[in-house]
Amino acid sequence: TRESPPSSSSREGSREAMGHSQGEATYPYTRSEECSWHPEEVSRHLSGLLEHATTASSSSSSSTSSHSSLLSRGWSSSHVGKVRRLYGGNVMDGSDSHEESSSNNRKWKCLSNYVSPCWVPIWHAFASQLKEPLILMLLGSAGISVVLGNAADAVSIGMALTIVSLVAAVQEYRSEAALEQLAQLIPHTCTVMRDGRVWDHFEAKELVVGDLLLLATGDRIPADCRMVDAVELHLDESSLTGENHPVSKTSQAILSSTSSHGRDPPLTEQTNIVFCGTLVCAGRGRALV
Repeated sequence: TRESPPSSSSREGSREAMGHSQGEATYPYTRSEECSWHPEEVSRHLSGLLEHATTASSSSSSSTSSHSSLLSRGWSSSHVGKVRRLYGGNVMDGSDSHEESSSNNRKWKCLSNYVSPCWVPIWHAFASQLKEPLILMLLGSAGISVVLGNAADAVSIGMALTIVSLVAAVQEYRSEAALEQLAQLIPHTCTVMRDGRVWDHFEAKELVVGDLLLLATGDRIPADCRMVDAVELHLDESSLTGENHPVSKTSQAILSSTSSHGRDPPLTEQTNIVFCGTLVCAGRGRALV
């Protein structure tokens, strides 16, 4: 059955308890191992992550049941909270601080309606550069030079500081603009299966390791996933690799020449992995986060 996503209050566990980018445990598998798994092995390995959260009285039959149901029903609500506490959620490190800085920049962007859109954030970055300890020390030395009558030295120091701070401000503005464009590539919602039900418009930040995603034409990938089922699936990975032609994806195991050396295979060889921010051009499939 296909339903709308549940409200934040009805989802298993609280956001305060589970909504961290890092969990208590470390994800144990490498990318080369993920690529070498067969579809059944993917569900078995990911469902095995719950062994870190289950009690000692849990039997092996429960692990087998979890493995078989992960591909057909997705995680159960009782498992989501445990996985999130162990391995974290679908949130990038430092995203909270980035959101805070973005909210501060909105105050300055209000002025951009009256002046050039780029000058306000550049001026804001320039003003923040003047608060750096090294810059303040040089400004102090320029002030001392003025007091001692060395006006030429003070002017030289002031011009150098202005040029350096302005260049740094322009570079900061460009990097923030690039981050905003990259953020637009990451979808806010996706289609996921949990408890045997399909949730449309599910918030991508609520995903956990092992969630079963349903992919269709026009979808953007909300997190790196391992394919377990693909039907004529082609993705646009130009934002990641620069290639302008669609890439065919498969669910079959892939053995790379670099795997034997303990290195991850190149991105172009990871044809059973779909990457965050890429676009489904054609086909459909299922993937595990």
